[in-house]
Amino acid sequence: MKLMSAGRTAGFRDPITGLGTLAVMLGVLGVHTGEALAQQPAEAAPVPSASPTPPPAPGPGYQPEAPQYPPGYGPPPGYEPPQGYGPPPGYSPPRGYGAAPPAYGAPPPRYSYYPPPPPPPPRSVGTDRVFTIGGSLGLGAMHFYDELPQPTSGPATGYSGRLGFGIAPRLLLLVGVDGAVSEANNLVFDQSVYYVGLQAFLSQQLFVRGGAGIGNITAHYNGDFLYFGKTGLGLTGTLGVELLQGYNWSLELAGQLTSGFYTDEKWTSGTVQIGFNFF
Repeated sequence: MKLMSAGRTAGFRDPITGLGTLAVMLGVLGVHTGEALAQQPAEAAPVPSASPTPPPAPGPGYQPEAPQYPPGYGPPPGYEPPQGYGPPPGYSPPRGYGAAPPAYGAPPPRYSYYPPPPPPPPRSVGTDRVFTIGGSLGLGAMHFYDELPQPTSGPATGYSGRLGFGIAPRLLLLVGVDGAVSEANNLVFDQSVYYVGLQAFLSQQLFVRGGAGIGNITAHYNGDFLYFGKTGLGLTGTLGVELLQGYNWSLELAGQLTSGFYTDEKWTSGTVQIGFNFF
């Protein structure tokens, strides 16, 4: 009885020792509890469900099956059957952007950005025509005059050949030959006037030319035997118009008159000719 009373009195008198004993008991209990929990099997973690695999795409030319309807019944109003699968439609160029570009390796268009320039205008007459070469041919008549009161005449073919040199605005220096050929009584008469002269343009197309030089008249029997030949003063004059004018060429229509003055006689020819000039 005395020991028990002494122990109780000592326990109440030493509170620190009692708290330590309590702490030790709680620690032992926690250790045993953790070991018990560790021996239990862990719950499996939830496995995420895999996404469903999409069905394979239908191949080319696939045609879906037409829906089946009960006898006597058709598709509902507004229903359109599904279309078959096929290659994608081709793409056209966007509206407003023009045609598609040319294929690779194709030659480029002739004019990619700008249209061709217009043809150059015809050159001005005169000094712009530094050098000119031209010729003419036409039809007319030839006249013969002598001491007899009545002249003789016949149809003739006129000709002209010339070289021109621009010396001033609307003015050319000419060196050429004008003439005509006629036939009568098996005689062929040919008169030529070799001249030096001028050609002046009264406008861009209207012109007059003339010159003086040596005139020569011959007559051949049957086109071969020389019947006679004479030389004298020759004069020529022409009035004409250039109907067409290009940059380096022109087409003219002109009336030509030539005269040759010989001993006791005179020969004159008048013809209408069409000619070309190149410059």
